Formats: sequence, C-alpha cells, structure tokens
Amino acid sequence: MTLAGVYAAFTTWTYFAWYRKHKPLSQFKVGGDGWLGDRTYAGGADKFGHAWATLGLARVGTEMLYQWGGFSRLTSTLVSTALSELLFLGVEVKDGFYYEFSLSDATGDTAGALAAIALSLSPRLDELFDFRVQYWPSHEYRRQFDGGNVNIAEDYSGETFVLALHLGAIHSLRDASWGGWSRFVDVALGFGTRGYKPDPPGGEPPYDHHQKLSFGVSLNMQGLSDWLFEKRSRPAYKMGHGLFEMFNVGYLPVETWTRTPTGQVAAGGA
Repeated sequence: MTLAGVYAAFTTWTYFAWYRKHKPLSQFKVGGDGWLGDRTYAGGADKFGHAWATLGLARVGTEMLYQWGGFSRLTSTLVSTALSELLFLGVEVKDGFYYEFSLSDATGDTAGALAAIALSLSPRLDELFDFRVQYWPSHEYRRQFDGGNVNIAEDYSGETFVLALHLGAIHSLRDASWGGWSRFVDVALGFGTRGYKPDPPGGEPPYDHHQKLSFGVSLNMQGLSDWLFEKRSRPAYKMGHGLFEMFNVGYLPVETWTRTPTGQVAAGGA
C-alpha cells in the first residue's frame, strides 16, 4: 500500500506538471523529438532524465518489497522494475495524446529499468557504480515556479546527470593504510544541458543552448553518510544511503567538452 501511495503521488504530480494546462492533440502523435542531438528540444537531457527516474522508482520499490514486504530479492526486483517500466510507458502513451509518443524517451525508460535490475541483483556492481542527478533550481525555473510551474523535472538547466565510480569500492585502495579517504571520493562522468529548458518567458530572446560532457571528481555523500550513521542510527543510515544513491552533491568537473547547436533548436516538451 505504501508503494501504491508512491505511484499515486507521482501520477498526480504528472497531471499538474504536464497535462493540466495543456490541450490534447487532435490525433495521437508518434516520434519527432529526436535522441541526443544538440538541436532537440532538451539537448538529450530528457533521455537521461527518463533513465534516472525509471531507475530510481524501480530501486525504491525493490527495497520496499524486499525489506518491508518480505519478498525475495529477485521477486522484489522484477516486480518493482516492471511496475516502474509500465508506469513510464503509460506516461508516454498519454503523451501521445498531448505532446507525442517518444520512442527515444521509452528507450531511456528501458535503459533505466535494465540498470535497476543489474544494480539490484549484483551487489558488486551496486558497490562500484551509481547513476545520480545533481540539481540546483535554475534562475529560469525559479522565475516560472513563482508563476505556478511545478514541472521541476524539465528544469534541465539546473540538472547534471552523473555516472560515478566509487573509489572506495576498489578494496585494495580502500583497505590500504593510507586509503581511508577513498570511501568519500568518486570519479565521474557528467552530462547536462543549459539554455534548452525551461523556455524563456514570452518576449525574451532564446537562451544560449549548449550541451556539456565532463569528467571530474565528486564527493561520495553516500560513503560519508554511511560512515557517519552506520554505527549511530540505523534509520538515518538507511535514509542517507538510499537518498545519496540517486542524488549527487559536490561534482567538480576537471575537463569539460561543450557542444553548441549550429541551427534552430526544436520546440517541444514532455
């Protein structure tokens, strides 16, 4: 019932974020928003967002069913991941009546679902890698939030998606006499777009669109939280471990590659 409540809350939010003020199309529409191109409406950040959201919801559900529901790890993983994939497939079908049914968005959903299965069933893989988002509300979104826009998911100008490798998961490094620091440090790849979404307010010129791919280091907040709470508070330990499985803090790019579109950026959303 708790998991059903999570799904009900998410479904309610999607209505207010995407559909409440948007008129339906005259007919079902398929495709048109591209993949990871620099002239797509979100510069490809939406695909990473779909993968991250499907992954996150699947993993939350897996732990609910496994830790609270008493189901086996395999059953919990397969049921929760199927529910997450079906939810986002349903969102895409509804988008077909309001925006467009996006094959690339559905591919992102499926990539997140497959990652959820792999991480949930392989403790070693889960120990090594995280796929997280680092977020701070962009100036553009803060202006729109004041006007009632609750669609925080499309604040791509405030998001960076981070694929992190935990140095602390390299046991020979972590267990060395001088290697204790490694549990707090990740090496990471980051991807984000700036200027695509949110759209500028009416009358303002288009933003400076660009994609950013980077390599850098990040604070491993999960490792820090585990170290702080593992022997002090079991609830705080579990909460911090789960939260920082999906959310990143302190990503520092060392090398960044930027791509700027040479033509018109497509309009779009959802």
